[in-house]
Amino acid sequence: MADSFATDVKNELAHAENARACCAASELAGFIRGCGSVTLASPPRGERTGMGLKLATENAAIARRYKALIDEKYGVGARLMVGEAAAGRRSHVYVLSAPPSPKTDAMLAETGIAYMDGGERRLAAGFADRTIKRKCCRKACLRGLFLGAGTVSDPERGYNFEIVLASESAAAAVRRLLNSFTDMHARTRRRRGSHIVYLKNSEQIKDALTLMGAHAQLLKYENVRMLKEIKARANRVNNCDAANMEKSLGAAARQLEAINAIERRDGLDSLPGELIDTALTRIFHPDASLAEIGQLLNPPIGKAAVSARFRRIEEYAIGEG
Repeated sequence: MADSFATDVKNELAHAENARACCAASELAGFIRGCGSVTLASPPRGERTGMGLKLATENAAIARRYKALIDEKYGVGARLMVGEAAAGRRSHVYVLSAPPSPKTDAMLAETGIAYMDGGERRLAAGFADRTIKRKCCRKACLRGLFLGAGTVSDPERGYNFEIVLASESAAAAVRRLLNSFTDMHARTRRRRGSHIVYLKNSEQIKDALTLMGAHAQLLKYENVRMLKEIKARANRVNNCDAANMEKSLGAAARQLEAINAIERRDGLDSLPGELIDTALTRIFHPDASLAEIGQLLNPPIGKAAVSARFRRIEEYAIGEG
C-alpha cells in the first residue's frame, strides 16, 4: 500500500507521449542515468572497445516502453528478460539488454551517455547539453529519471519526492536539472550508500508531477492535499478558539477573585455604582465574555469599556482604587 501512489504515477507516465521527437533521447538519457549500467566488451584486435547497455526495472509497463523506444528509434533490437525478484521483494525484475554494436554506440552517443575522446569511447558524468537544452527535453529527462530511479510518497502519509542515484556526480546533475525549473529547490543527501535528490515541499512535488505529465495522479494528489489543508486549518482554528476560551476563563476567574476580595474586606457597596453593576453581572454570569458582559449591562457598553472596569475592580482589590 505504501508504494501504491508511486506505482500509479509510474504506470501513468509509462504511457505518456513525448511532446517532440527530440524528447525521446532526453527521456532515455534520464532513464539510463536512473537505472542503467553500461558494459564494456573486449573488441577484436584493432577495433575500439564496444559498449553494451543493461536496464533493470520492476515495472513491466516501463520495460515495454523503453524496449519499444530503443527498438523503434535506434533499431537496436533490445532483449527483454524476466528475472527473479531480489531478496525481500515480491515483484519480478525486467532486464533490457542491448549488446555492443554500432547502433548501441549511436544510441549512447545521442543520449549523451558516452562520447568519443581521442579515438576512445568514454562515459559522460552528467547530461549532455543537447539533451536538456529545451524545456520540453528537460521535462522528458525528468520523467525518465523518475521512471528509472524515482519514488513519491502517498500524500495521505506525507510529502516526499525522491530520485535515488549511485554517485554524487549524478545526484549533482539531477539536482541542477530539477532546480532549472521555476520555484524548484531540490536538495541532496546520502542514505545507505546512495545519493538522494529530494523534494519535501508539497507545492514543488505538485509541480514535479505536472512537469513529468502525471496529470491524472496530480488530480488525486491535489484532492488529498486540499483535504489535509482544510483539516489542518480547522484544527488551527479550534486550537485558537480553545486558547482564547482558556484565556477568557482565566481572566474571568481573576475578576471573580478580585470581586470576592472586595466583598470580604469592604463590601461591594464600597465601589462606584458602575463597578457594582459590572461586578454583579460577572458574579451571575461567570462564563460570559467581556463582550457579553457589556451587552448585559444597562445601558450596554463595549468590550473595551468592560475591560477597563474590571481593571479598576482589580485595582480596588489590591487597595489601589
